[in-house]
Amino acid sequence: MGKGDVTRPGGPGTDDRSGGRRELIAATDARVGMFVVELDRPWVGTPFLLQGFLIDDDKTLEQLRECCRFIYIDRSRSVGDHYGAQEQARTLHTGNAAPRHAVMEAGPGGGGNPLSFLEALALVRKGGLDAAAARRLAGEAIANRPETHSVERELVRASPVIAAAEAVFEQVIADVRENRKPDIAQVTECVDDMLQSVKRNPDALLWLIRLKHYDRYSYHHALDVTVHLMVFAHCMGFSEDGATVLGVAGMMQDVGKIRLPERVLQKAGRLSRLEMEIARSHVEHSTQIILQDPHPMPGLLEIVSRHHERIDGSGYPAGLRNGAIGLRAEMAGLVDSFCAMTSKRAYDEPLSTQRALEALIRQRDSKFSANVVDGFIQCIGLYPAGTLVELNSGEIAVVIAQNRVRRMQPRVLVLLCADKTPNPHPPTLDLLYSPLTPAGAPYRVLRALPAGAHGIDPSEFYLS
Repeated sequence: MGKGDVTRPGGPGTDDRSGGRRELIAATDARVGMFVVELDRPWVGTPFLLQGFLIDDDKTLEQLRECCRFIYIDRSRSVGDHYGAQEQARTLHTGNAAPRHAVMEAGPGGGGNPLSFLEALALVRKGGLDAAAARRLAGEAIANRPETHSVERELVRASPVIAAAEAVFEQVIADVRENRKPDIAQVTECVDDMLQSVKRNPDALLWLIRLKHYDRYSYHHALDVTVHLMVFAHCMGFSEDGATVLGVAGMMQDVGKIRLPERVLQKAGRLSRLEMEIARSHVEHSTQIILQDPHPMPGLLEIVSRHHERIDGSGYPAGLRNGAIGLRAEMAGLVDSFCAMTSKRAYDEPLSTQRALEALIRQRDSKFSANVVDGFIQCIGLYPAGTLVELNSGEIAVVIAQNRVRRMQPRVLVLLCADKTPNPHPPTLDLLYSPLTPAGAPYRVLRALPAGAHGIDPSEFYLS
């Protein structure tokens, strides 16, 4: 095999050696009519004589479920409702000039095979989808219940939502620079749309934030904080109004930095006492900007004015302690710190998610309340969507989506081989089903990596 090839089975959407298309499913999801091409264990010692067979009766189905936890099936060799045309699947998989109608027919909204993760990224890369087209491609959530969209479907649907949020925030920045009153009602409207995306699948917006390229830290940080705050609020069971005000606060809490000198914002070294006072004044600037709205959202001013307060009294501007800060303001402050630590700034390199969470744990019951820290860690897990991770095989992967029950076993896309060369056909692995490494051990995550590790640039690698 050539350099970078893999010897183990690929994940959903990978090609098998016979030219078919394999899809990873749980054995409990197997059905009569599916063609099995690979098991999660060697064929020797199983009841199946042929290495590749059609599930043609209930007895075979029962044996398969007793023997395996997950299997690979080939839709092109399956029959009945489980058949999927090989040529159509291959065209969509490679992204070569697939017509939009073909994607709709084969995608979630058309009742055919679901979009693969790489197919969803290809659609996001192409851009140009308006909200209506994105909804048609992604399909509707089942009975409008929360978290019924896969991350692939929601990536497509949320792409124009995040683009609209970028445009709104850019207008806010322009208004502040020109001393105009920003339209906070428009901010609220786009935050509401983002919240609906979070309800359908919390991982998709986290992914899109990482995929986007921003020329300025302030642009990235505001949207990063907004998305994380809404995901946090959703996990904590906040009402829609409660989550929305947190999202708007995330967008507006640092907007006052636009009025600070560039030399202070971009200084790489330690700030002087005077420079620190100037930097801290952004809180007052932000609150003054919000007060230009004659009817500010209830609670918005409180969150923005207190998001730099800390429970030990070391925060600013008022040195508030403990319960005087308020739960929502404390959540906003914690998310602001986390997003700053995991982003590249003029004065510091980004930390991995794992290192940033460890830093928050050290501040537990000193800077932030234990319940707020614990709630955030429980919400996003050690490996949020978009996190680069190193596997025990030596391969480098990116987290596609979390497993909500077993946070340490996410679904990942393998970007680099064990020798750190790019994987020409990145497979997906769902660690929940304990797939095996080439050495025969179950895959597991060794550690999270900081953004940009091994030269991986989201805007170039994932979307190339």
